[in-house]
Amino acid sequence: MKKKFLLWAFAAAFCLSSGVLVSSCNEDDNPVDNPPTVGETAYVVAAKVGETSYLVTATSLDEGTVSTEGRGTEVIGGTYWVYKGLDYVFALVYNKGGAGTGASYYLGTNGKMQEKYTYTYNRITSYGTWGDKVVTVSTGDSNVTDEDQNVAQALLFNYLDATDGSQEEGALVAENFLGNGEKVSWAGLVEANNKIYTSVIPMGMSKYGIKQWPDKVTDQELITKNDGGSGSGAYTAGVIPSTQYPDRAYVAIYSGTNFNEKPVIAETDKIGYACGRMRSQYYQTIWAADNGDVYVFSPGHGRTAVSSPDLKKVTGTKPSGVMRIKAGATTFDPDYYVNFEEIGTQHPIFRCWHISEDYFLLQLYKKGADDMINGGTSADVSELAIFKAEDKTIIPITGLPSDGTFGGEPYGENGYAYMAVTVTSGDKPAFYKIDAKTGRAVKGLTVEADAIFTVGKLGYLSK
Repeated sequence: MKKKFLLWAFAAAFCLSSGVLVSSCNEDDNPVDNPPTVGETAYVVAAKVGETSYLVTATSLDEGTVSTEGRGTEVIGGTYWVYKGLDYVFALVYNKGGAGTGASYYLGTNGKMQEKYTYTYNRITSYGTWGDKVVTVSTGDSNVTDEDQNVAQALLFNYLDATDGSQEEGALVAENFLGNGEKVSWAGLVEANNKIYTSVIPMGMSKYGIKQWPDKVTDQELITKNDGGSGSGAYTAGVIPSTQYPDRAYVAIYSGTNFNEKPVIAETDKIGYACGRMRSQYYQTIWAADNGDVYVFSPGHGRTAVSSPDLKKVTGTKPSGVMRIKAGATTFDPDYYVNFEEIGTQHPIFRCWHISEDYFLLQLYKKGADDMINGGTSADVSELAIFKAEDKTIIPITGLPSDGTFGGEPYGENGYAYMAVTVTSGDKPAFYKIDAKTGRAVKGLTVEADAIFTVGKLGYLSK
């Protein structure tokens, strides 16, 4: 393993709003024809035509039409797009269970996106930014083994430097992280109140964990007798492949300068573990409001762990909900809890993002909890709503097309969320501008492409 990098590099503004903007097709709006000065900004949109991915620039998200043809820069097909301040956008490629690949791009003064560096790293299950680094994280084998050669699992970090293209690797033992014997993963990092908050996801017990902490096995029948499963759900004999604690949420809080310190663990049994799930991906569902309060959202995914004749699991019971860690606190607020299956359309969340103040954009399971539990990757997640956290209220979103599917992370600006929407009706994809206070969505920038994914803002750089 390469030398460890300061693990604090991983922390933070995980998945801030992303995006890629498209520039106007009008000749007068072409940044190539009217070179900007350093310090000016443009929106950058990630788009796709056929199997080819592009980054294109635009001066507004509120109106107009832009095209990738002749204006876009061909780039690698990013699974995730991470905007590093106003300087760079990173394309990170998931590559399923294989090694990840990536590249960084900047907006040159010629108005075109330019490739800066390329990267190869461990697979991704989560990602974030800190300082000059974009950080990816996954779980995998450590260098630690027991006398039976069982391998301890670790959190594996990759630090991709935006300024010089260098890479570093780091690792943190993931076994018994919470003191319950289970290995863990992380989902989302939030920098707030001079601390770093990350949602910790228990993932069952490995052979190493069972050997080291046999008293942490709550039921011997949970230990697998045979190999089984497939894809991200594959397991071997002699492990507990899913958590024994689906109805608990954990947040690790770091107040120092690196992840080598022992964090404070905030724990609650009012909600289940806090992350969105899609195969092996762990989507961030922990965000800070503008006042520093950290909101921890749970879809209630523990209910999807259903026993079969070949595999016993602990099935969760907690509905989708949200709790809060107040600014400066290191425990959950006992007086704050919202059950999403009792308000609004009463549907569980799939993903969520902070917009502004205490407003959050929720992506919901449109057909309810049963579809989340039984629908798998085909579950309908096409419903959006606004959550006003202080008021504990849901604001329905109006004005979105009925046949729309959503891109990746929305982009937030001035109290609005810009969401990429692709429709099946034959119209070109567009960004919809959603007013956080009213829920009203209005069609904005149209992109002449097959699909659009996200958008962000970059400054023009001369390097």
